[in-house]
Amino acid sequence: MSLTENFDLATKKGRFMFVVLAAAAEYELELRAEWQAEGIAAAKRREATGAMLPGMKKTGRPRAIGPAELAALRRLVDDGVSVTEAARTLKIGRSTAYEALAQR
Repeated sequence: MSLTENFDLATKKGRFMFVVLAAAAEYELELRAEWQAEGIAAAKRREATGAMLPGMKKTGRPRAIGPAELAALRRLVDDGVSVTEAARTLKIGRSTAYEALAQR
């Protein structure tokens, strides 16, 4: 017996309702996945043609550290400041700082 719905799985009617609701949920899940894939493909096409949305240059998450921050981070580390302190000073994550320094 379902605790959230008002139908009994021991009866034909209850099992039918369960199957109908499960099919509707699966259909909605597949539709959402299809729409997401279409959106990703459209964004990649816009990026390839250079027709990105205003203010965006490429798809994906924006970088946490830009060229100016990277230069400041390298300068601080070269001056003898620990990576952790330099990351705190620049208000970036320590792991982000280590990753940026590894890509020299």
